[in-house]
Amino acid sequence: MRFRNYIQEKTLPKGAELTAIDIDETVFKTFSKILVVNNGSVVRELDNQEFNAYKLLDGEEYDFRQFRSAELFNKTSIPIPQTVRRIKRMLGSIEKSNLGSKIIFLTARADFDDKETFLDTFRKYGIKMDMPNVYVERSGNLDGGTVPERKERILMKYLSTGKYRIVRLIDDHKPNVDALIQIEKKFGKDIEKAVRMYYNIPEDEAGPLVQYFGLWIKQDGSIKLVNG
Repeated sequence: MRFRNYIQEKTLPKGAELTAIDIDETVFKTFSKILVVNNGSVVRELDNQEFNAYKLLDGEEYDFRQFRSAELFNKTSIPIPQTVRRIKRMLGSIEKSNLGSKIIFLTARADFDDKETFLDTFRKYGIKMDMPNVYVERSGNLDGGTVPERKERILMKYLSTGKYRIVRLIDDHKPNVDALIQIEKKFGKDIEKAVRMYYNIPEDEAGPLVQYFGLWIKQDGSIKLVNG
């Protein structure tokens, strides 16, 4: 099934939408490696998928020099056309609406060494990174926890406002997508309460207050709807 079929939901609650999109292997094919160092020597080189799941052994630490290089990211990243086209369509819809919808690029990376060079990677493929409704969230800046746990914390920062009635998470690492499902299970009632307050929705009004869509980008490029 094509990507657009997952996004063009027909019966959705009226309100702002939050779409969180991973970057590596979701928007771009990327080639930076995270080095694992033990006693000054590199013992492993991890790609994005491996880093998402890796747990440091005793004496090991990460070296992010490649992962933080904006120049390397800009020169080597290859856009994934299907995803880029969908993002551009979503940005067009946001520009036409007045609902306060937002797209966040939710990456496991920390800050790059050159912000504008990093953003230029998106701009040169027509992704409008300077729109006020677009933001990059770098979960690598947070302390503690796994990548899915840090991404969950960032998502909750937005969802706890009650502003967003449609939530999408698009990621190539399935545990990150599963984190959205866990948010729905663990915090769904609290989020719905916040939505009622934000939109002044009566307690007795029927219908879904929030709908969640977890989209898993598989290694072969196909997309699976995990929930929704």
